Amino acid sequence: MIKKNARVKRFGFAQLRFVIATILLLAAGLKAYQLATAPLPPVVQGSMFTPLLELLGDRYFQMFVVVGEILFALVLLANLWRSWMWLLSLLGFTAFTLVSAMKGLSGESSCGCFGTVTVNPWYTATFDAAIVGLLLVFRERIDWTLPALDWKRVLAVLVIWLVIAVPTMFVMLSLKEQPHAMLGVEFTAPDGSRMILLKPEDWIGKEFPLFARFAEPEGSEMLRQGTWNILLVQPDCADCKEMMAELERTKPENLAIVVIPSAIGEYESRASFPTFELDRRNNWLVKTPF
Repeated sequence: MIKKNARVKRFGFAQLRFVIATILLLAAGLKAYQLATAPLPPVVQGSMFTPLLELLGDRYFQMFVVVGEILFALVLLANLWRSWMWLLSLLGFTAFTLVSAMKGLSGESSCGCFGTVTVNPWYTATFDAAIVGLLLVFRERIDWTLPALDWKRVLAVLVIWLVIAVPTMFVMLSLKEQPHAMLGVEFTAPDGSRMILLKPEDWIGKEFPLFARFAEPEGSEMLRQGTWNILLVQPDCADCKEMMAELERTKPENLAIVVIPSAIGEYESRASFPTFELDRRNNWLVKTPF
């Protein structure tokens, strides 16, 4: 009976490792696509987890995660060091669960695990926790001595990893960025499209730099006189709508609204404040509300 149960447990992880490898390869591919085509979205501010999430969300750290996930998946598929890989899988998905939970508590709309594919961080935290549970059910008995190496299999994994990882890293590094005078940072994607990540925190106390970028500049001359508070909003930003409702109640003076165009929807202006929209010749990115 003991031997039968042991075979069942080994069989369980032997199958589960394929599921884990598939998840890792899918996540790595989607993150690599995002890193190659667009700057990463800013981290929601104001949470106790913000400094850690900003570190984990660093562009170059994410590149390291991508190539690491590819290598991890290949080792799982090759069935190398199975008991050790079970332990690393357990630790890895425990860490994934905690990061997704931190993003959920911080108010992030997506876990970021799958690049531009938006997935509620609480969904991924639940899924990752389920993987941890399955790993505990199909646990392996760890032999703390170093196992003998199957050099042919190890070499095959390294060659396949290099064949995949080197071009992937090159593609991720191909997203060019350069300072864009006064606006923020301009990114040029491999397809030639331009994305400008606005840095409004650098504009405080200076002349507003977006006059020439308004889709309809009529009436914007008023912003060139005196001191104004500029609120950047996006049509699909829930926080922006809440702040707009609050501002409509308080009616602050010298407030103007600048709308960041979105492919998701149009901005329906019901505000009693001067409202302007940026042109659609560029892809504008900004953390809102500001």
